[in-house]
Amino acid sequence: MPTESGGDAASKPVGRPRDPDRDRALLAAVGEILPEVGYDKLTMDAVAARAGAGRATVYRRWKDKSELVRDAIQALAWDQPLPDTGSLREDLIAVGAMYLDRSNRRDEILSAMASAINRDQRLRETVDRAIAAPRRAAYTAIVDRARERGEIADGADTELIADVVPAMIFYRLLDQQAPIDGAYYRRIIDSLVIPLLKGYAAE
Repeated sequence: MPTESGGDAASKPVGRPRDPDRDRALLAAVGEILPEVGYDKLTMDAVAARAGAGRATVYRRWKDKSELVRDAIQALAWDQPLPDTGSLREDLIAVGAMYLDRSNRRDEILSAMASAINRDQRLRETVDRAIAAPRRAAYTAIVDRARERGEIADGADTELIADVVPAMIFYRLLDQQAPIDGAYYRRIIDSLVIPLLKGYAAE
């Protein structure tokens, strides 16, 4: 399964075939540990222990922590169809619920990696490709559909909205160290995003 950052397959040790279930367990362990200790304190040994695997199992699959975390991030890539309720607000609420799903903890994981993302270009590129870019595209598509339905006017700044919502989420996580839940997300949508977009609404 982990393929995004694996590099030259010929350099990988030859042995028994990879067990996809074991791979998933190890990547899930990364997602559990990162919000608890942050990137810098994450160790491959801790991942192995959390997944109930031997440390050699981890080192056979990934050459270092950065490669392991990149594959864990890639495993969180957006792969769900966009909601289409016929309502701008309901679409925004629905897509937020998908991103805030506690089963994947995307935003908690990213906030735990903030400093590492700034230091590690390959890690930053993986985050953008797997999570940030698809999220921007999702918000852009939802707002564009609302424009096509006549809910908002052509002057609405789609790109700004696509940047504002994730920025507010990360501000709350990183600077305020406060949790993100459905109630807070709905406040963003109802108090900021909808009024901003409706401000462009056609008469």
